[in-house]
Amino acid sequence: MIRRLRSLACFSDPSTLSRVVSRMDGKSRLLSILLVAACAGGSQKGPQAPASQGTVTYQDVPGAQAPQPATPPQDVEPEGVVRKDNSGSAENTPSPQPQNASGDDGVKLPGQDMTPEKRTATVQVHLKEGTRAVRGRDTDTAIREARAALDVDETNVAAMLVLAEAYYLKEYDDKAHAILEIAKTRPEGKQDATLWMLLGLIHDRSGMREDAALAAYEKATELKPSYAAPWANRGAIYLGRRRYSDAISALETVVRLQGRSARAHANLGSSYRGRAAELGAEPAQRDQYLKKAESEYKLAMTQDPAHAPAYFNLGLLYLDADPFPGAETLSRLQTAMKYLNEYKRIAGSNVRPNDPVDEHLAAAQKAYDREVKRLERKKKKDAEKKKEAEPQKAEGQPAPPPDAPPGAAGEGTPENPPPAEGGGQ
Repeated sequence: MIRRLRSLACFSDPSTLSRVVSRMDGKSRLLSILLVAACAGGSQKGPQAPASQGTVTYQDVPGAQAPQPATPPQDVEPEGVVRKDNSGSAENTPSPQPQNASGDDGVKLPGQDMTPEKRTATVQVHLKEGTRAVRGRDTDTAIREARAALDVDETNVAAMLVLAEAYYLKEYDDKAHAILEIAKTRPEGKQDATLWMLLGLIHDRSGMREDAALAAYEKATELKPSYAAPWANRGAIYLGRRRYSDAISALETVVRLQGRSARAHANLGSSYRGRAAELGAEPAQRDQYLKKAESEYKLAMTQDPAHAPAYFNLGLLYLDADPFPGAETLSRLQTAMKYLNEYKRIAGSNVRPNDPVDEHLAAAQKAYDREVKRLERKKKKDAEKKKEAEPQKAEGQPAPPPDAPPGAAGEGTPENPPPAEGGGQ
């Protein structure tokens, strides 16, 4: 039986594994979880994601999002957990073996001889240590503690989630996915928002399963509406698909739940900017969304002065929005170049070779020079018109009498003498 379970755990796809495990008894299910965690075939890292790792890739269209310098999707953040440094130790876990000398299927679970109270207390101790470890990115300790909890209670979903998250952090996505599929066979697993958040992250990182990632994030927020992380990732996917109204709804929820998030405010600003581009025929609403976008980008900068995408997007906002409410063209273009250059300074070495910032700076400078020349031509034409109008004005004035002193034209004639000073008619 051990050999059959090992083959199932190591070589089956997650959906097949989930169906088979759902029909297993407790002992076999525990063995499956442990074998998934230990089999050599499942120790390979998942497919590597593109540089954005699931975040929205910038596209050169009005309302698109700025390039994100290798920012991963928002991680799972259970409340009340303390982070610490990663231990950096390597994993080297042997495959589990039958505990009796005869090699048959009889495996005595470590928690069988405990009272229910003792079992619960023991599991909670391991869960507490495992959760603390996974929050601190000490993945090997988290894996060890989660396995210890499952040794005592093979049906404990919380332990499965700690184990799956630890493998996700190690980028062993096939292991993490398989364990989550096993956890989904438990009624409480299907109703756990963290499970769906982790599934979304795994799909997101693959770079090829965005629909599945979005469905998982939507399920997580359905189960736990106050869970900010899946709302943030929903908003990022909507933004990338130019579903600006949906992105605004999701990201406004994020900033309401988690006010201090520069990333959420920057993405919300991009959503407002995209919506403004859709409202070009309605100037009042367009201007309202442009001002909202400007406010969100500046709020992101205030919360995190090193958040480079906020500077890029604000520069692009001023460059694209012509006209921008309350700003003259030259002032608007100067401000666009200011923020684009600030983006380059802050991003530094993270600016990729194909980053479009230099193209946008060149476009802003060209537009600025063009506007300067237009204003100079206008000034010249206005001066010429004024000069042409002066002789015509002079021709329309009455000529002075022959004996009148210079400059006396129009001051009075014998037929129309000026009134005496201080006198009356």
